[in-house]
Amino acid sequence: MAAVTFEGATRTFPQSDRPAVDALDLGIGDGEFMVVVGPSGCGKSTSLRMLAGLEPVSSGRVLIDGVDVTGHRPRDRDVAMVFQGYALYPSMTAGENMAFALRNLGVGADEIRTRVAEAARILQLEELLDRKPAKLSGGQRQRVAMGRAIVRDPKVFCMDEPLSNLDAKLRVSTRAEIAALQKRLGTTTVYVTHDQTEAMTMGDRVVVLRDGRLQQIGTPAELYERPVNTFVAGFIGSPSINLLDRVPVRDGRAVVAGSLRIALPAAGAGLASVTVGVRPEGVDVAGSDPGAGDRLTARVLRVERTGAELFALVEPLGLTDGVGHRGDHLVVRLDKRLGVHEGMELTLRVHLDEALVFDPEGIAVR
Repeated sequence: MAAVTFEGATRTFPQSDRPAVDALDLGIGDGEFMVVVGPSGCGKSTSLRMLAGLEPVSSGRVLIDGVDVTGHRPRDRDVAMVFQGYALYPSMTAGENMAFALRNLGVGADEIRTRVAEAARILQLEELLDRKPAKLSGGQRQRVAMGRAIVRDPKVFCMDEPLSNLDAKLRVSTRAEIAALQKRLGTTTVYVTHDQTEAMTMGDRVVVLRDGRLQQIGTPAELYERPVNTFVAGFIGSPSINLLDRVPVRDGRAVVAGSLRIALPAAGAGLASVTVGVRPEGVDVAGSDPGAGDRLTARVLRVERTGAELFALVEPLGLTDGVGHRGDHLVVRLDKRLGVHEGMELTLRVHLDEALVFDPEGIAVR
């Protein structure tokens, strides 16, 4: 196990006018499961490859256990990589694939057998060691790829979207297996994904990248409850947060549709307008009483039922030109037992303590 540090690590590709990863400063604790998340092209895989030595660092440095490994070859970093496409040798059995790296490192035959057997036991692959990849399911191939990394007993695991080739049901079970395995082994792990659900359910902490720059780092709860900007707020959470732009501020409160009034922190009281974020799960159906400034009347435009949940696309009524545009829509998560249908009007209660407020530049107002 080892701590990992990125110090101003930058990677600029030839012929590119901007860095793929821009001055990344990041510390990953010994034994920590760190998830790097962001949209396609944000630099998350490039960051991982810089750590593994598969991508050179243009400036800055990368340290493993306090040692600067920026100029070290991949084989000298003691980092094991798990790739998106498994990267198994089709002509080798599962056991031979797991043993391959150890043979290249000159590990003795008895030690190889012991390590492969132990990894196979942990991953429940004992009955599959003699099968070639073509005879394995996607989930089994992924476990073999994991086993190939485990047998090396590396200081750091690097996992580059390892579940993206699995079907939805298998992704759920396999991500639970990976998280449990990492806890058992205690190996420092850097896990890259574009799937924010994976990030929220697997990581001790999560890093959000955008255009090569770090936006926020924190626990899943911190990113969900206290995003630093509208990008993080919109990326974390499913369905995505509702953002109402240009909400006017009156007497220290953001006023939406004339009836919904959200108290602002002192830092936001002097702003002329703000962006208000309301998560779909931060809303429920209320009675018609005025409430305490937490009510919003809306018309249902569309209903989506997923079985366990009900999502409604609604249009708030009473919006003025000062609050975004007439026709702003919200997605709300409602009780599946409600008889909600298109065209009906609802009085919605917004949980004001869960609403998020951002300044006109998209920065959180604390």
